[in-house]
Order: sequence, then C-alpha cells, then structure tokens
Amino acid sequence: MKSNDFYDYALEGFSDEAVWAEIRRKQSGQGDQSKSIKQVEIETLLSSPEEMGEDAPDGDFYARARKLTALPPLLSSRIDRIILVHRLREVIAQVGFTRFEPAMPDIDGELALDVRRAALDIEPSWVPAIENRGEGVFISFQKQAIENWVKQPAVQKRGLELLRGFEVWQKRKALPEAKFPGLPYIMLHSLSHLLITAVSLECGYAASSIRERIYVGDTGYGILLYTGSPGSEGTLGGLVQIGKRIEYHLTTALELGRLCSNDPVCAQHQPDNVQEERFLHGAACHGCLLIAESSCERGNEFLDRALVVATVEGLGAEFFLNQELS
Repeated sequence: MKSNDFYDYALEGFSDEAVWAEIRRKQSGQGDQSKSIKQVEIETLLSSPEEMGEDAPDGDFYARARKLTALPPLLSSRIDRIILVHRLREVIAQVGFTRFEPAMPDIDGELALDVRRAALDIEPSWVPAIENRGEGVFISFQKQAIENWVKQPAVQKRGLELLRGFEVWQKRKALPEAKFPGLPYIMLHSLSHLLITAVSLECGYAASSIRERIYVGDTGYGILLYTGSPGSEGTLGGLVQIGKRIEYHLTTALELGRLCSNDPVCAQHQPDNVQEERFLHGAACHGCLLIAESSCERGNEFLDRALVVATVEGLGAEFFLNQELS
C-alpha cells in the first residue's frame, strides 16, 4: 500500500474540517480529551459514511448505513439513522469479585465505583479477558424529538415518581454516589428490551444471546443490539437481516409494550412502594420487560414501558403516542 493510499484509508470518513481541527489541537499542545467508552462508540457509528471498515473474515469492524425511505411516519419522525453492523469485536475482562451487589458499568460504559469489589490479586499486572466477534444493528434517535418529549409535564411527573423509587433504593443500599440515569435512558432501555423480545423470534438467535448497548448523552441517543461469540460463529447474519426491516420489528415491539399479562397490576406499580421492593421499576415485570440478565447491561433495572407506549394506566408519558400506533 502506497503512503498516500494509507492516509486516505486511515482518514476515511473524516471531513477536512475535522482533520484540520485535530491538527490544530495537536499543535497547540492541548491534551487528549477524555471520552467515555460509549461516547467513542456512538461517535464512530454516527460519523460513519455510507460504508466504513473492511469486510474481511478476520476484520474487527464493518458497518453500513441503511436508507430510511421505507420508514413509516411513526418512526421517521423519531429515528435519524440505522446502521447495519456486519462485524464487531467485543472484549470482556474480569477485574474482580463481588459478593452481594454486582459491579456493573454506569450508563456511559465506565466501571462504576459505588460497589466494593475484591481484586484478583494483591498487585495485579494483568486480568483475564475474552474476545468475542459478532454483528448487530444500531438505531439512532432524533435528539430534538427526545428533548421535546422530556419537557412534557406528564413525562416530568412520571420522572419524579421514578426518582422517588430510586432514592428509596439508594438509601436501602447505602449508595450515596449512585446517580439517577435520567428519563431518556430509561425509555430507550425499556424499548431495547421490547425489541430484543420481538427480533429474537425471527433472527435465528436466542433472546438470551442478544445483548444491548444504550447510548444517552450530548453526542446522541441510540440503541445497539448485538451478539457475539469466540471465533467467527457470532456473525451468522441474522441481526443484519433484521436491521434491513427493523421498522416492522419496532412496530411489533411497541404493540407488545401496550399490554402486559399482569396488567393492571404491572401498569399501576409505584416505584417507591416499600411492600413490593421494586424501586427501580415502573411498569415492568417478567410478563413484559424483564429479559435474561446476560442480555441486559443494567441487570434488569431502570425499566418502565409507560415511557415508551401508553399502558392501561393512561399516564400520557409515552414517547410513541397511542394515536400513532392505531
């Protein structure tokens, strides 16, 4: 590969303005900006051109954007990008042990420090890790649509109810440093669980093998459903094919969320109810939103389908309006 070809390949997908801004930053002596794992991931996905990466059998990443012309009005007013991730690489490392509370990453993908854990060694110099290869589909939601939704009075009222439950849980667990993830995260997290249930019926993967990544922040909002396993067996193409007609599965997922087999009990659950002790749940139970914990990035916590679609309780806090589903 010639030197010019190498630089063209390395800078593929970056605009001239972005490259020049990075050069200016380097020349000025400014340090590298600290970014969370998820921020880097979503920036890569959102800044991708029509095609990025190399579709090689041993490649680490290959993704293509899908056209959105076939999306119905219900979704086109809320979704701004769909990425078919043909190849991805996931590295999982074990950093310690916990006895009572699992140590999970926070919503930015960083390891939370509010749970005490035992180290693997007195002075660890390495940690065991495993590399998985797989595929996925990424859905980016319009930032303005989510921000307008959060400002609605009914949504803010529901947010206060969920916050009260979180505060009770925080005191019970003695975790003063824990932070409430916010309504956009809970809404996207709940939609992700509904979507996993819907797509698992057709994609060829078991629901327990499909995992999620929820992105919430200034960079954007999105959901990545992916699967992976050691070797090349994780890229069977099922999720990519699902992504080509994801609008059908999103509509199915929204219909699944409207009614739970445990309604009206599920829909009427109050997060701060000390008798039930489900402080991090709104309208969520094993009949609707709870899935295999190996699939969920938050251990089946911070869920409420009332923020996604209208339930029998009729709170008016849904992101997808009931009349648009009918």
